[in-house]
Amino acid sequence: MDMKGQIALEYLLIFFILIIILSVISIPLLLDSLETSKDVTTAIETKSFLVEVEKNVKLLYALDVGSKRSLSIYVPCDIKLYCNNNYDKHYLSTTLQLSDNSKKTIKVEVPCDVSFSGYINNHYVSLKKSWYYNTEIKWYTSSNGTRSINVNFK
Repeated sequence: MDMKGQIALEYLLIFFILIIILSVISIPLLLDSLETSKDVTTAIETKSFLVEVEKNVKLLYALDVGSKRSLSIYVPCDIKLYCNNNYDKHYLSTTLQLSDNSKKTIKVEVPCDVSFSGYINNHYVSLKKSWYYNTEIKWYTSSNGTRSINVNFK
């Protein structure tokens, strides 16, 4: 080989080695950032879902006993939705499993006790990622006089 051919081959070899090194470094970083952005998107969509339910619960709470509201709502991922009580405050909450196997709890405060699926003592519900059409939110009064707002995902 002459001198010019040798130099061109060395430049090609260096170029390919640099591309391999850059891809080994940048591809894992890119995948991590994609997983992180997916986690952030899911958390924001879940928070939006909880705020939508909270907004309608507050509206019915203000309207008084016997009120009822139907709406269509989107659940962004498979979740278990809970109503928790903590020092006379009520919260709707769920826990998300993130891509790095850590957990993030998302919660919103509601003005009263919330039950699910038409049962006054049912304080959690499992939901699949889907549109829930004709979701019904209404006041419930049990036979012993206990009142709560019930959310029924249909």
